[in-house]
Amino acid sequence: MTFFPAGPPSGPIVHGCHGGAGASTLARLLELPDLPTGWAPPPQARLLLVARGTPYGSRAAVSVLAALRAQPSLAALALVVVGDGPWPEPMTATRRLVTLGPLVPAVVRVPFVGRWRYLDDPLSARIPRAVTSALARIRAALAAPEGGIPS
Repeated sequence: MTFFPAGPPSGPIVHGCHGGAGASTLARLLELPDLPTGWAPPPQARLLLVARGTPYGSRAAVSVLAALRAQPSLAALALVVVGDGPWPEPMTATRRLVTLGPLVPAVVRVPFVGRWRYLDDPLSARIPRAVTSALARIRAALAAPEGGIPS
């Protein structure tokens, strides 16, 4: 569990829009602090939001982004959508996520990695190329002045 010092955080914080989104694994991959699900972000936080590419996950992302819009001191730098299996994303989730695109500087999809389900520590195995590519896009979004993918 990550605890935050008093005062504004100095860098981005990974925040799962719902439990099981994949935020903790993503935080480890990016070496960023992870805000436990249900915890309020610290003042002035710059958030990397994470949701599963499911109807439930996309609905949770809608709710979190609506709450962030009501708190101008908080910023969503990007929304990361984590695949929940080897099959296509459900149409309901895809439609919701498309409507969220204009509300965040970047939307990055991270593919499902089946073999990670069988390991005590998913990061002890080789990271697939598609995940490495998604991580590069996320890092680019975090490095942009206001989040988003730099042009």
